[in-house]
Amino acid sequence: MKTAFLVATLLLAAVHPLRADFLAGWRAAAEERFEDARDAWLARARLGDVDLQYYLGLLHESGMLGAADRDAAGTWYGAAAERKLPAALVRLARDALDGAEPDIARAVDLLTSAASQGYARAQHSLATLYERGVHGAPQPDLASYWYHLAALQGLPEAQYGLARISAVDIGNDNSQEQALAWYLRAAEAGLPEAQNNIAYMLEHGQGMERDLEAAVAWYRRAAAQGLAVAQNNLGIMLQYGRGTGVDLAGAAGSFRDAARAGHPFGQINFATCLANGTGTARNPVAAYAWLMAAARSDDGAAREMAAEFMETLGARISHQGLRRAAMLAAGIAAARGPEPAAAFQAPLPGALGSAVVAAQRYLVLLGFLHGTVDNIPGPATRSAVEAFQRQAGLEADGEISDSLVTLLEERAMPLMSEHPERKKHAFH
Repeated sequence: MKTAFLVATLLLAAVHPLRADFLAGWRAAAEERFEDARDAWLARARLGDVDLQYYLGLLHESGMLGAADRDAAGTWYGAAAERKLPAALVRLARDALDGAEPDIARAVDLLTSAASQGYARAQHSLATLYERGVHGAPQPDLASYWYHLAALQGLPEAQYGLARISAVDIGNDNSQEQALAWYLRAAEAGLPEAQNNIAYMLEHGQGMERDLEAAVAWYRRAAAQGLAVAQNNLGIMLQYGRGTGVDLAGAAGSFRDAARAGHPFGQINFATCLANGTGTARNPVAAYAWLMAAARSDDGAAREMAAEFMETLGARISHQGLRRAAMLAAGIAAARGPEPAAAFQAPLPGALGSAVVAAQRYLVLLGFLHGTVDNIPGPATRSAVEAFQRQAGLEADGEISDSLVTLLEERAMPLMSEHPERKKHAFH
């Protein structure tokens, strides 16, 4: 009996660090102790835990360990990519595209590898490259194929891309109907670009019955998420009482939001409100500054319209006022700055694109697997799956499926959520 107890104790001592190291790092990251997270994950990552290699790549890339270190991040992503982790392959593909000398062929190979494993984000990225013709001439058929696979998995961005391609497929009699269906799915999933498109189609009766009230509702949803074009469109609806009552103050506020986001026509519309005192206090100098900002945009039509308005408005402003407007315009440009950075948050193991990796990590956490999370469904992993299945009252076939991963994640989440509310941090 004592011998049996000693063996059990030794086994627990050997198993415990595998679970404890992951959880210690997970909780440290949630509590903003990023160096502690790195230290907790480092040894297991060096031994081949591919999910931890990916997380270390994220930490180095994000700058949460100090200055962002793309080289260190690339090393960890590369280690995970050697084991074909889809999320790591996508990161390396992005780096190949973003380099000083983009390696498009390498990016396509990496994305194809990840997409062929069923990773929706890789499928979407690959479709985008084919649609844009980055890898040679545009290939809409290939783009549609990969968009469709990702869209069926529920990725809103892919549903939007598939809708966009369907809308221009004039050789397909059902193209408009298909486009509408996919736009609706993406919009209902919360993608603001799709919500704006649905609103526009409702406003103009394209592919569906004209419904201005519904259009306003969709514009509001997209605008609330910060989509500048939707903010400008909503402003127009409010200004002219289309699908809603006339709301000049609301229109000016919506134009202002679009203007601050850099939308050139939002800047022109807000300038018009300021120049005329429509829905806001009259301020011709500020109006001229916003027109100057619009005149610097990449949109030729916006530049032309802004220049025309500037000529008319400028004749009514003193030289001193014009100098103040120039200073305000410089401030507008400076205020925009670089695009806001993406938020740092380690994704769950189940979001890395490999059912095997996810199953292995959750089996380790639940005490069924005592080895490396290596993306290899070997005998030890199969035995662990069978043990879990028997305990869960399932057929013990040892097979890893999406439904199994979902169940494992449900069982493991209480362990992973035993920490304060997770906060998000921006990449630098």
